[in-house]
Amino acid sequence: MRATPSAGGVSRSWSRGGVVSKSSKRSTRLRVTAGDKPDPWIVGVTVLLALIGCVFVLDTTFFYSQQYYGDGYSMALRQGAALIAGGGLAWMLSRCRSDRIERWAPGLFAGALLLTVLPLIPGIGHCAKGACRWIDAGPIRMQPSELAKVAFVAYLAATLTRKGTKLRDWRYGLLPTLAVTGVFAALLLKEPDFGTTVLVVALGCAMMFLAGVPLRHLLLVLVPAVAGAVALVHGDDIRLRRLLCFSDPWEDPTGACYQIVQSYRTFGSGGLAGIGIGASTQKAGWLPEAHTDYVFAVIGEEAGLIGATIVLLCFCLLAYRGFRVAHRHPESFGQLLAAGITLALVSQALFNMGVVLGLLPPKGLVLPFFSYGGSSLLITMAAMGVLMSLSRELRER
Repeated sequence: MRATPSAGGVSRSWSRGGVVSKSSKRSTRLRVTAGDKPDPWIVGVTVLLALIGCVFVLDTTFFYSQQYYGDGYSMALRQGAALIAGGGLAWMLSRCRSDRIERWAPGLFAGALLLTVLPLIPGIGHCAKGACRWIDAGPIRMQPSELAKVAFVAYLAATLTRKGTKLRDWRYGLLPTLAVTGVFAALLLKEPDFGTTVLVVALGCAMMFLAGVPLRHLLLVLVPAVAGAVALVHGDDIRLRRLLCFSDPWEDPTGACYQIVQSYRTFGSGGLAGIGIGASTQKAGWLPEAHTDYVFAVIGEEAGLIGATIVLLCFCLLAYRGFRVAHRHPESFGQLLAAGITLALVSQALFNMGVVLGLLPPKGLVLPFFSYGGSSLLITMAAMGVLMSLSRELRER
């Protein structure tokens, strides 16, 4: 599906072969009043995912919090504070018109990109396990790439919309967007964060396609991009070991492939209905990163296949309602922004689940709403607030 301008000049439907035209951008002035309500399904699934996520953050962080902070609830309280702040931010953004977000997008992304550089500076950035992705600001530790990822989506939606029919010219459509995506990806690789890099490049290509960049132009980029990704994997021992473990994790189950094997065992031990919330033994040191990258394995262990399926269905519902907003929004920018936010959150969730289930090689991507991390939760809630705002601007077709 691709955004297309209707005969009246307002982009109202998506079909193959269309582009976003400049004339579709401001043919109607959006008015959001107090009586306009956001999509109740989006609000409901956001609240549900956030609450269930908090339960599992408390569950999976207790061991780590007790070990590193001497208090089993310290990490959960920090996550709770991030949820409260994120809820307030989501409420404020849900009442913000999309034309304001469009004006803010370039500046927001520029600022976020500058923040992404800070973790690479000694004395400012915080490094852990060979990666420098965080900024230490007293008691607060933030991961700028989380903000930059959402700001990147908003920036692409704004700039691609303005280009209109010029997107068919590779000099105006493909090349500038590719340059910005390349700079962002290079910063992420420097941290290094290969998983987020792959996600960002995929998001950039998807949004360019939806905006109207010809597929033949994108294919010319995808081929060398895939070749570059293969070279990056083979040129790094850690990435190569992860790929080899993905192909045959039982070759070294107590060494390089230990984390993957423990993930399989953790998820599989839950059976159909699980062993009970809080009853996991794997999270207490046996499964590395049980509170971040592999929290979905603990969900499978404690809530079973039924609980894991419910979580998956929640993200499927989010995808359906998000793409519905993108399909029905009266403005080209709103269409692209809704599609981009939905793609960013849902694809990251599916990537994370795929790694836990052995369908994809490890990428280091967290599960939105469920993985421990204040920056991730805060930005996820903000993104949902923007999606709620876009849902308030829908008009009956």
